[in-house]
Amino acid sequence: MSIHVSRSIEASARRLFPNLSLEQALAQMLLERAQKNLIKYQAMIRQFGDKYGMDFEKFQKKTLSSEPSYEEEQDYFDWELAVTGSVDMQAEIDKLQKSARSK
Repeated sequence: MSIHVSRSIEASARRLFPNLSLEQALAQMLLERAQKNLIKYQAMIRQFGDKYGMDFEKFQKKTLSSEPSYEEEQDYFDWELAVTGSVDMQAEIDKLQKSARSK
């Protein structure tokens, strides 16, 4: 993989990640972002679980079999986004960690 970056970005990468190549530094930054996103999604999942006193699967069944309020409907979509995002970010983290180990 070829990375073309400006001199100032390259200098910053070398200062922040002195023992890594540019490609490794980029992978590390992507990994850190994915981990940050995962934490955000997991916090959302916990908040909704606390709010409704159940996990997403139970809330989904309840919501889809009833006439939810506007707030419940919005929470359903946000909670589903958090669950999907959490799965996606964990897969991305696994992929980035696997890639880092193979280098």
